[in-house]
Amino acid sequence: MNSHRRLSTLHLLGLFAFTALALNDDHFILGVGSFKLSPFDLLFVAMLGVKALRLADPAAYALPRGLLGLLLGLQALSVVYLLLVSVDHPGIETGDVARDLRIVFYFLCTPFLCYKDIDSPAAYAVLQKYIVAACLAVATLMLLEQMQGFSVANPLRNVRLGVWAIPFGVVSLLHFRRTLNVSGPKAYALTVYMLLALVFSLNRSQYLQLAISVMIAVMLGAGPEIRRRAVLIFAPAAVAGVLVFASIGYLDVLANRIFSVERLDEDSSYGARIQEMQGQMDFFAENPVFGKGAGFRSWVMGENGFELSTFAHNSWAFYLMKFGVVGTIMIMLPPLLILLLTLLKRYAHPGLELHRRYLLATAPIYIFIDSLSGGLAYAPKTAFTGFLLCYCLSLMRNAQIMPVPSTTPPAPSPRPDAARRATPRVIPHA
Repeated sequence: MNSHRRLSTLHLLGLFAFTALALNDDHFILGVGSFKLSPFDLLFVAMLGVKALRLADPAAYALPRGLLGLLLGLQALSVVYLLLVSVDHPGIETGDVARDLRIVFYFLCTPFLCYKDIDSPAAYAVLQKYIVAACLAVATLMLLEQMQGFSVANPLRNVRLGVWAIPFGVVSLLHFRRTLNVSGPKAYALTVYMLLALVFSLNRSQYLQLAISVMIAVMLGAGPEIRRRAVLIFAPAAVAGVLVFASIGYLDVLANRIFSVERLDEDSSYGARIQEMQGQMDFFAENPVFGKGAGFRSWVMGENGFELSTFAHNSWAFYLMKFGVVGTIMIMLPPLLILLLTLLKRYAHPGLELHRRYLLATAPIYIFIDSLSGGLAYAPKTAFTGFLLCYCLSLMRNAQIMPVPSTTPPAPSPRPDAARRATPRVIPHA
């Protein structure tokens, strides 16, 4: 594959995901009217700047052929459509429109801005390092918060958005320990560290996401190494965790949290979520084809209640309310095609195939579960989704340009004496 370009978005892309996961905190957010500016917003602008500086490089903007060209065309149509339908909406502020379009453009545009810069095994190693670094940073912040306010009687449920990425870090250490240059004991310690933070977060959806991702990773693992490593990590960690949590009285907290799903009707937050979804679907029914438009604001239980525009626990209801059936299809079709076309086909190159299996074990279940919890309606999560889609799209391109390593051994060179015997004599001209 090609060597890295001098002007590359690779590290900007990694920092884009890192800041979206680890630094999406109020301390790092600058309010500009109704628009909140975060570090990953500045990095997205930086990626646009790098692409602008590469206008003189023909290869940077050469239109791809085949499926890549089709995906690029669909993405361009979606972006143009959203810009056109968002130009003039009476009663909607420009800042609110920009806020909603930012949510969409992060996962719609990022793959096509950066996928060409993921062009070597070293580039994939860089992405993996950013994923694990972000997960460790999130785990550290979560554990520090637990240390400050730990209580068995009144347990702290951590709703930090970056907790959704911890299963990615765990599976990364299963798949790419050597790529990350991490020894076996260190990989085990880092995995337990992230698992500890995830358990204390009391997020049921992430427990499910981790279990499914690890199970898929083990099933797709090439050879027994990943299965053996998973058993060596999770079996002792599970036994030790049960003993430690039982000794501090936290095991009952976990059991009550996990098995309280059947009592959701008694949960006040569950009732509020039902009202949110009902309110969104009522607005969708008023304009089902094109929606209420980007920037539309509405509330449940009055203006002091939940704002449907920014606090959505179901991404699909949110998008249908804002953009209608037409807009939702145009927004979601390119990402869906990226996932289907890049992850459902085996790659001849073993390195690309390993990355495909990693993404197949982590990305679809993350996007599916997170979308049901409103993940695609929050800018930090759509920034990370854009990072993942860029990762997927690079596999398709590199499969076209990366030579497949030969599996046949090279032919042995002849012995020197045999070579001398095989050399014909040359009779000089008279």
